Amino acid sequence: MSNNKIDINQRIPLATLQAALESYLDDSYTNEYVLEQLRIVYKGENRLKKALRIVNKIIFNSPEIEFINSNKELLKSAIKIKADRNIILISLLNISYPFSYQVLNNFAKIFSVQNIVNTDTIKKNISKTYGGNRATENGIYSVVPMFLEAEIFTRPKQGLYTFEKPIRLNTELAKTFFSKSYIHNNTLNTYELNEHQEPYFLFID
Repeated sequence: MSNNKIDINQRIPLATLQAALESYLDDSYTNEYVLEQLRIVYKGENRLKKALRIVNKIIFNSPEIEFINSNKELLKSAIKIKADRNIILISLLNISYPFSYQVLNNFAKIFSVQNIVNTDTIKKNISKTYGGNRATENGIYSVVPMFLEAEIFTRPKQGLYTFEKPIRLNTELAKTFFSKSYIHNNTLNTYELNEHQEPYFLFID
């Protein structure tokens, strides 16, 4: 999938995404409720509006909303498990924001050959597609903290990231969401998806 639009410039805490997803699964999702959750973290109407737009795009307007609707009860169980919940939320992020997928995939490509990477390398790689501008940098600094919060990899010190081991998932649903986040960002009409050959799947077990 080719999409050079960044469209994300603000980190959304996973706890906020979790609350939004849980409310959607319980048929109680409203903008007012999401804003209430966001006000715990952010101040200023402009930032709140931007954050609400991002949450709505990830949850309420997800390209996989039909799949979510068809698996509500399974999702309610899966997100009770921290590892599965984190991967499902990051998958939903990457499904809605190709930029986020590209950043995580770049980490995966580097981690597949070495277990350490610095911010400058990621910036350089992403800039080849999105340009070396402030928006690209803001986008990176919006999504990387979410990957760290999900414990996909770690940051031992500023500007340096390390990968230790994949996240062990407990449900097939979480694995399916992660696969969907890959499929949404790639053309698969010429070959079968082989997870063992794709660096992106390095992060899950």
